[in-house]
Amino acid sequence: MTPAFWSILILIIVNYALAGLGSWLTKRSTGHFDINHPRVQERELTGTVARVKASQANGWEAILVFAICVFIAHLAGVPAHQSALPAYLFVVSRALYILCYIFKLSPWRTIVFTLGVVACGWLIKMAVMV
Repeated sequence: MTPAFWSILILIIVNYALAGLGSWLTKRSTGHFDINHPRVQERELTGTVARVKASQANGWEAILVFAICVFIAHLAGVPAHQSALPAYLFVVSRALYILCYIFKLSPWRTIVFTLGVVACGWLIKMAVMV
């Protein structure tokens, strides 16, 4: 498996870890986790708990875009060693994004989100240039 594909797997694991953290924080802050209506309960959350949940939701969206870019690069024949650097850049940008989201560092969150978009664009550019 290539480094880019490993990056997808790592991001999925991180997002499930965020789901666990978000659920634990929800139970800690509200006293229970509403398994019957978790989305309703989510809308009522505030502060750090809400930001953890929001970063997880954004993570699923970002993973999809990144995975598509990785597959396009792979199917276009971009060598694994070339796609590794933008893949690693995306993983680092997502880790920083999560931290910026949780700790309410909005301007930095936008910057690192943009860095992730650049990494995806880099993968696409490499696919076009092959």
